[in-house]
Amino acid sequence: MYSSVLYCTLLYCAVLYCTVLYCTVLCCTVLYCTVLYCAVLYCTVLYCAVLYCAVMYCTLLYSTLLCCAVLCCAALYGIVLYCSVLYCTLLHSTLM
Repeated sequence: MYSSVLYCTLLYCAVLYCTVLYCTVLCCTVLYCTVLYCAVLYCTVLYCAVLYCAVMYCTLLYSTLLCCAVLCCAALYGIVLYCSVLYCTLLHSTLM
């Protein structure tokens, strides 16, 4: 009688210990995977956001510089053309 109670108690403690150990390992594994997943997701989102902002900034800067260059060249061409026509007109009227 005493040995069967001892056997049941030891079996109960072993099963309880294994259950607690299994649940602890499972919980830690799930927690680790969740934290790892969230960290990877956060880093990926952050990287993509920074990359998107950098690309948008460079595109905007390039477009602005290109637009300014085109406008400046057009204005300079217009001024040179206007001055040339004015000079030729004045020269032509002076010679006549």
